[in-house]
Amino acid sequence: MRAISIIIPVFNKEAYLAETITSVLKQTYTHFEVLLINDGSTDCSLKVMQRFKDARIRIIDQENHGLSKTRNRGVAAAKNELIALLDADDLWLPDHLEHLVKLSENFPDAQLFATGYCELFNSGKTVKPKINTAQHEPYQITDFFTESLYQPLVIPSTLAFTKASFNFLGGFNEATTYSEDVDFLIRANLQFKMAYDPKITCHYRTGVAGQISSLNKSDLQVPKFGQLLRAHPDHQSLHIYIHTKRYFLCIFYKTEGRLDLFKKLKAKLDPSILNSKQRLLLNAPRFLLISIRKIKVFLLKKGIRLTTF
Repeated sequence: MRAISIIIPVFNKEAYLAETITSVLKQTYTHFEVLLINDGSTDCSLKVMQRFKDARIRIIDQENHGLSKTRNRGVAAAKNELIALLDADDLWLPDHLEHLVKLSENFPDAQLFATGYCELFNSGKTVKPKINTAQHEPYQITDFFTESLYQPLVIPSTLAFTKASFNFLGGFNEATTYSEDVDFLIRANLQFKMAYDPKITCHYRTGVAGQISSLNKSDLQVPKFGQLLRAHPDHQSLHIYIHTKRYFLCIFYKTEGRLDLFKKLKAKLDPSILNSKQRLLLNAPRFLLISIRKIKVFLLKKGIRLTTF
């Protein structure tokens, strides 16, 4: 029976943490350890962790170092070769680990493993993401970047990997404070194979105060996309994937009123990869983008998603 280590970084998630930990302890696959890493929380997150009396749980208490460094520390401390990530406000369905372990057994050439997810809103509604795959059974991905062009095919809370592959890649880039998972997944899928099960086994909680996704992108350090493109100049699907990410960052920067960052990044953007709707939004006035964002958030709470794809 293959053991698995679960890494859960925690920063001010006392409102959700108990439910998250409980979702781990209810897994049908029980051969695991849990590393809860309190990353300098100023709320009662540490007290919530300490209420759980389970021999499989280890608590690491540290000053605040940020998400990437905290995940790296967790992996370094893990006892097992197979590592799974979970964010402190997300939830696993009871069969999540079971499916990850099956992927690792059924696809021996893979070093990366992931399952499907849906978004969970505070209203209790769930929304299935729009992903670029028609597969319904577990399979080995042939082009991660093409399949990730719409909403993310993989999020951190559905991702597992071998410790050897993680160490080879040097872990998460600690200088990156936004889309650090995107940076890691790009580097990982350029080097290793990923096995994927589209079955939904995770609820990704969205709309939570303090989530990195809720912060202004202009205040954060994004991945060094230019370096990745220069290192792989002939990788067409990577080119499209990264420029699509740049497009979304352009929209964020304009919406946030950072026209300096918007103009700088737009100059690097390959407009040929955009469709007509994306081109229209890229050149739309800021007030219109702000209005569209408000409408999108309202509809998401009702279980309706609008995208530019």
